[in-house]
Amino acid sequence: MMEFFTIGERRYARFERLAREGRLVHAFSTRPHNMAPRLDDRQAERAAARRQMAVDLGLAPDRLTICEQVHDCRVAIVPAEHTGGRLPGTDAAVTIGAGLPLMGFSADCPLILLYDPLRPALGVVHASWRCTVAQLAAQAVETMKREFGCAPANLQAGIGPGAGPCCYEVQADVFEAARDLPDRERLFKRRGGRMYFDLWQANVRQLCDAGLRAEQIEMAGICTMCRVDVFFSFRREGAGCGHFGLMAGMR
Repeated sequence: MMEFFTIGERRYARFERLAREGRLVHAFSTRPHNMAPRLDDRQAERAAARRQMAVDLGLAPDRLTICEQVHDCRVAIVPAEHTGGRLPGTDAAVTIGAGLPLMGFSADCPLILLYDPLRPALGVVHASWRCTVAQLAAQAVETMKREFGCAPANLQAGIGPGAGPCCYEVQADVFEAARDLPDRERLFKRRGGRMYFDLWQANVRQLCDAGLRAEQIEMAGICTMCRVDVFFSFRREGAGCGHFGLMAGMR
């Protein structure tokens, strides 16, 4: 579940259980604040919005590290001493750096937060359909295990707002690309001659198979295509729409 809170005039959302982790700081931005990392004539305005979000969360804006997403399966390992900036060609990032904010972006794809309170360590994953069928969330868990010594059973996760199984219609090419996903048939629902992909459950299954406990995975359960009043949606608004962001860091 998610809870909403306001700082100044800016509204944010966060996972209820993960919000109780004393060392973890995280939030999703909401409309009308556009956090998109694209480079254009309004990039400075959006960079300022990202910096303000970091300030609101008590994180260091000058160390903000953002994923330049390409719907691929690269996991960036961000050193604890990293000074911030862009991670080219990256859809997931992990770190053990205290005070180092990581950020991913979406306009329908679920964003996943991974957190190990014992290590401690942090990960952010962009779970688009391409990243989901490439099992990027599981790769991020494996990277945290290999690089930081995290035990998957200790990890907590949150699967953020995204196009839900109520609305996320796909075609046969996506079904074919997902051929290696366990229980593929259960993840693709057919209604009225159309097919819908349950990205949320696909990532829950993936995380459980990677060693996380089901009770440690929170689900936002908010469909961005239904709630365009709160979150941006590429499917509803088309190319050029804004992006909301997930920012997370450790005190």
